[in-house]
Amino acid sequence: MDLLKEIETLYGQLPEVACKGCGQCCVSPTCTLAEFIYLIVRSKNLLASDIFEQFIFSEPEMHQEHDGNLLCALLAEDKCMVHQWRSGACRLFGIPSLDNLGIANLVSCYNDIAVVRGKSDKVFIQDWVETIAQLNEKLYPFGKAPYFVYGFNLECWLDVYFDDLLTIDIFSDIRNLMHRYIDLSAFKPRYLLKTGLKEKVDKISLLSVLLGTGDKDTLQQLLLSIRDDYSLTGTYFVKEAQTYLDELGKS
Repeated sequence: MDLLKEIETLYGQLPEVACKGCGQCCVSPTCTLAEFIYLIVRSKNLLASDIFEQFIFSEPEMHQEHDGNLLCALLAEDKCMVHQWRSGACRLFGIPSLDNLGIANLVSCYNDIAVVRGKSDKVFIQDWVETIAQLNEKLYPFGKAPYFVYGFNLECWLDVYFDDLLTIDIFSDIRNLMHRYIDLSAFKPRYLLKTGLKEKVDKISLLSVLLGTGDKDTLQQLLLSIRDDYSLTGTYFVKEAQTYLDELGKS
């Protein structure tokens, strides 16, 4: 599989919008593994080496206008430095039909966005998202309990790449896949983990052990921590934690 070409083909199918380039929506995008690989390979090859290094070592910064999201580290003076190879989430943002997809807590563009080229109806967008999900399934079966790794923000993907102590099978397998396509070995000696992802994953592992034990107080405390204590991991496992909390409240 020529992963990079397949991603480029999928991106080429997306509509073009008349973006005003204000930068207000530029959060660290949640993207699939295939998209992350594509973004990093293109960024490493096409960005100036000092700019790429600055991105790798950048400290996470919460976005002031979008709760629960990090400011994108690839933004410079309100301009995207990787616009030509940006992720699907960035390309889709602002398309009006997204409002009809029933996505919880979806943030819409502050400006009036017009689609100037290509299909953008609800069915097309749903089919496109399904196609990129299928591409990722060719790499690895991500949607398996208890971890449900569908997508991460850029900082979490980098932590997975560099954290050799994140040894649970799915993360070891993902790291091996990353290393097949991406060589960031020169940065490893100086890289400091950014997000607390490993600690969160350890708690998800503990959750899978405790479910069904009947210890509601411990489960509730654990779920609240998973949901609330790891803002730098973006939306990862937030929905799942809330679902468990809702079920616990009914029992």
